[in-house]
Amino acid sequence: MNATRQEQEIQQRVFADKCQRLHTHLVGTKSLLREIGEYNRSKWPVHYPLARIAQAAATNTSGGGLRRSNSMLLNSDSTLVDGLGPVPIRRAMTTEDVPSSSSSDAEAGERLLDVNDLSVLKLDLRLSYHGDSDVIGSLEESSIARLFDERLLQCEAHIDKLIARVTDKSSKILVTGDLNAGKSTLVNALLRRDILPFDQQPCTMLFCEVVDASLNADVEEIHGVPDISAYDRKDPKTYARVGLPDLEDVVMENGEQFQQLKIYTRDVRSDGASLLHNGSVDVALIDSPGLNRDSLKTTQLFARQEEIDVVVFVVNAENHFTLSGQDFLVSAGNEKAHIFIVVNRFDAIRRKDRCERMILDQIRDLSPLTYAERSDLVHFVSAHEQLAAERTGTQGAESFSRMEKSLRSFALEQRFKSKLAPAQRYAMNVLGDVQYLAAENVAAATKRIQEINALLRESMPRYETLLQERTDTSRQAEAALDDGCAEVRRHTSTHLTNTTRHLQDVAEKVAYPGLLSLWSYAESVLLAMVRHLEHEVSECDRFACFTIQHARADLARLEDHRRALDDSESKDVASWNDDDDGSASGNLTASQLAPIGSISNALDTVQLELSDFVDFDIAHNWAALTSVSTALTLLASKSMASNALTLLRLSSTMGPHTARRLMVASAALIGLGSVFYVVSDMDATVRRKLSARLELMLDDEGFVQHHAERLTTEASRAIRPFVWHLQHTFQRMVEAEEHRRADHLRRRHVAQDSQIYFDELRIKAHALANQVRAVGNADAANSRL
Repeated sequence: MNATRQEQEIQQRVFADKCQRLHTHLVGTKSLLREIGEYNRSKWPVHYPLARIAQAAATNTSGGGLRRSNSMLLNSDSTLVDGLGPVPIRRAMTTEDVPSSSSSDAEAGERLLDVNDLSVLKLDLRLSYHGDSDVIGSLEESSIARLFDERLLQCEAHIDKLIARVTDKSSKILVTGDLNAGKSTLVNALLRRDILPFDQQPCTMLFCEVVDASLNADVEEIHGVPDISAYDRKDPKTYARVGLPDLEDVVMENGEQFQQLKIYTRDVRSDGASLLHNGSVDVALIDSPGLNRDSLKTTQLFARQEEIDVVVFVVNAENHFTLSGQDFLVSAGNEKAHIFIVVNRFDAIRRKDRCERMILDQIRDLSPLTYAERSDLVHFVSAHEQLAAERTGTQGAESFSRMEKSLRSFALEQRFKSKLAPAQRYAMNVLGDVQYLAAENVAAATKRIQEINALLRESMPRYETLLQERTDTSRQAEAALDDGCAEVRRHTSTHLTNTTRHLQDVAEKVAYPGLLSLWSYAESVLLAMVRHLEHEVSECDRFACFTIQHARADLARLEDHRRALDDSESKDVASWNDDDDGSASGNLTASQLAPIGSISNALDTVQLELSDFVDFDIAHNWAALTSVSTALTLLASKSMASNALTLLRLSSTMGPHTARRLMVASAALIGLGSVFYVVSDMDATVRRKLSARLELMLDDEGFVQHHAERLTTEASRAIRPFVWHLQHTFQRMVEAEEHRRADHLRRRHVAQDSQIYFDELRIKAHALANQVRAVGNADAANSRL
């Protein structure tokens, strides 16, 4: 006896150690999921194999038949010790399965697992669960990432419930199934009492949890709980007492008054016979509404099974497994490899062998591990017959006793299999999915890196060409600008200098009206000179326009070359015709230059002066007088030579006084001749004086330099925007290419980091999976309590 007790204590310590270790690994698994979710949201949207999901979804919805419960990821020897020995399962991904960076896309695709290997983290991307229409093709990567993130949060919440279940020392047994399967009748039969109401019509409308009265100070009573999360047995405010006569009405017509009924009852049987009062573990039997009764209740049931240790699925032998029952078993199979199945109302079946064979075939497809242990986990009974036998005090059916014994052993003695193994299985499935998705994302990151490297290599020649073209085009455009401005400056300086030097030639075209109109003549000469200067300045303006037009044409040819270099950029870069009225293809006129106003401030204020009519130039006047005197002397000499004798004779007869008078008269005659000459040359004097004065005034104010600078500036102003436009166009092309390359480099860096992260994640998940597996591998025999 002492040896047996000591052995039980040892087993209790082993079980407690396994609980602690599994708790630690569940916390680690949750942390891993949280880390993946953060990475998915902030750095790399987790890649999901959409194409294969679509193909798998089409296969699942069109292939018919029952869906097989997802198997779990495992160790390298293709087995999983689940407390009962090795069970064949699929092989886990190893390091060799991860595609290397040098693998081709085809090789990477061949190395990846099929999408059906996902069990827990699989996304339901169809519009309806059973329908064949889906939205996979229309989903973007970001949408998939959001769905995946929601799925991770659901898994974290589920693991929280598993942690609570592992740390909870009690055991919860959920009795569920379709409508009219006899769930309440089965619970009553297990308790050997008619506690829960039952009828031929569906009667259970809410969850009824039956526990031993020892948990309520050994008082039998029923608590109606409005809020399960706030329930406290010691606080009457959190529940309402329900009398046993009223139980049927409350169960059948709850009206959303209570979320759950807590039923405290006694089982007078010994600890060895009672399920609730067993002397070691607090057990709760939970009767649930039918699966296909109400969609809300069904959803609650799906959620409730997450906190359940043992699922007792009751099947009506007359109906077998319905679709709702299949869905529930597939969902529960994500963590519970073993489902306790009771086929009720088996006494009503005429061909029992055929019914048993058909139901076992369904179980084989829905839960392979349950089928493998069908002798202990699948039972064909009649709960109604057992209750009838209990009322009459007769011996019940052997099949029911065998079922009850197996359930007690499964819930109490094989606690690792019933309580810890589901949590272990769920964690293994999650970690297996993580390994699969990590390998998938390593392959996706590798493929993206290869694609980006190819794009960078392909774009490098273009980028280098753009850089060279930008340099060459900028140099040619600046050269066109400099040459045009230099040509305008040279032509303007030369042309206006020659014009100011030959203003007197322009005045010769003005007719001289005579001495009496000398002032009017001078005004006409001055006006002609000013107009000539204005005309020549306008000619320089026109030459500047021609030079600008020529420079623009050269720049337009450079623009055509640029567009030929990259025609795709032509839509993004506005044409010159749209940007500038004086385009290279139009005719630039002098009026399009900046308005000149007055060509010279000096010309605006010039006035005729008396000095313009008198030439005080000594050298010039002396030459004129000398020529006149010479002419008069020659004329006088001819007459005096012919009458020399007469003069000699006269001089001998005239006195000195008379001779002096004659000489004065001759001098006066000569002076009058000179004056006559000067007056007769007055028009030339006016032209000469005015041209000289204007030339001096224009030189003093820098007339030629001013217009040369003005037209050079105008030429630069007219050409420079075209140069800037062309340079800016090339700069935008280069910057756009640089932005593309920078984006490629950024994406490659992210992909490289993700490749490293997911490879490390795969290794981390694999190591954690080994630790979770080791909880069940070590000393499996000792895990049976």
